[in-house]
Amino acid sequence: MSREIRSVVRSWGLLAQRLGLFLLLVAASAAVGAAIAWPLWLFATSARSAYTAFALILAACGIVSAVVRAALRRRRIPRDTTAPRRSGVSGFLGVLQALILLCGVYLACVLFFHGMWVFGVPLLLMCGVLLFLLGLARRALKPSSRRGIMPKIMKE
Repeated sequence: MSREIRSVVRSWGLLAQRLGLFLLLVAASAAVGAAIAWPLWLFATSARSAYTAFALILAACGIVSAVVRAALRRRRIPRDTTAPRRSGVSGFLGVLQALILLCGVYLACVLFFHGMWVFGVPLLLMCGVLLFLLGLARRALKPSSRRGIMPKIMKE
């Protein structure tokens, strides 16, 4: 019987140890979150314009670093010479599409939030049409691949 009691106590002790570790991890996560969030909240409430500038600069640095990282990665990968090259105008139109999408959705959300859905719906429709037209222009600028030009008889 002593062996059975020892087994039960050991299993309860193991359960208490795991539960304690879980609670310790939750408490540590909460402490780290509070240590990060409290100074940011204090900064945001005491100096709003400086915090806004800081947040925008931080976001811009993140975007620039993502673009530079993608460019460096693309440079490292050997280029497929059979694939058509992308034009700079096509890349610019892609960036313009993303910008119009973000600005249009943001503006529409602001208009809907303020109850001006009469202006928000046409704005969304205009942005959709503009995005569609930019997509057509971007697709037209991309050169077609050589593989698609060969007739079916030549492929067989």
